[in-house]
Amino acid sequence: MKYLIVLIALGAAGYAVYNSRLDGQNPEIIESPIYAELRTDMQIEGREINMVLFGEMADEQDCQQRSARVWSKLIPECKECTMTLSSCNADLEPRYARLFDDIAIHSTYLSFDRGNRFERNGRMVVYGLTADEGDFVCGTIKSQFAKHYEGTVSCVPARRD
Repeated sequence: MKYLIVLIALGAAGYAVYNSRLDGQNPEIIESPIYAELRTDMQIEGREINMVLFGEMADEQDCQQRSARVWSKLIPECKECTMTLSSCNADLEPRYARLFDDIAIHSTYLSFDRGNRFERNGRMVVYGLTADEGDFVCGTIKSQFAKHYEGTVSCVPARRD
């Protein structure tokens, strides 16, 4: 149960990267996004849990600034975590790009679409959980996001085949 609490805390801290009023570009429509990719690996209670956060940013500067901000929030929150350096790329691998179409995968994931020009579209996937654990974690993180995020926040349920 401890790892579920850690994941929920990480998810709640992660929303800040997508809802911040940083200087720079904040267009109404992001036509050519740069994709942020942030990864965290955890060894908790003998289990390996992986969290990946993808976001559509306005440009390279937006990506770098928001990534730095989320790292500063995540690192103090998780003593059991190994952080992988974030990346900013113009393209996502097809297996990750489909997340932005809300296509079900083998893990439940959080989907959030911006409600104003300061927010960003993003997807948060946690690997290494059972389907029931994934549903619980996503639902709890969704509740935390919804408190501070104007856009649409939902959970895309795992494929159960």
